[in-house]
Amino acid sequence: MNRIYHLIFIAFLFLLFLSCTPTKELGKLYSKEEANKLFGNVIYSVDLNTDLLSGLLKKTEHSIMFGFIDRQLIILDNNRKLIYPEKAEYSEKDVFTVYSTDVVMKLLSSKELNKDAGSDPEAVSVEQRREVLSVSTETSTLETGSKCPPFCPAD
Repeated sequence: MNRIYHLIFIAFLFLLFLSCTPTKELGKLYSKEEANKLFGNVIYSVDLNTDLLSGLLKKTEHSIMFGFIDRQLIILDNNRKLIYPEKAEYSEKDVFTVYSTDVVMKLLSSKELNKDAGSDPEAVSVEQRREVLSVSTETSTLETGSKCPPFCPAD
């Protein structure tokens, strides 16, 4: 009987370890309608050219951070270093939303699939909602990122 308790305890510890292991992927894609229903309507947004965002993704590893300070869009790399715009004021206490670069690339690739020939330059919208910050195309919304601080990725 004692052996059964040990096996149950070891199995419990193993499952606890697996559930606490951080995942590498931060963020999840939703349809625009589903995002509005789950996270509320957009309060304000800033459009960003997809080519510019693709270039910014190449300047960071594993994750990228988005935030608004006084309604100005600020984007940081995985080490909280400014990558957009060229000059901006922010402090270490300012909270940014972190997404995995892989998930942002999925959002951009879904944008490419919906591209119309001869249309306006491609753009994504970085959107402030009541409680969250989203990144959206016409059809998809990236949400459920991590807040940094307190949960900053350790690269």
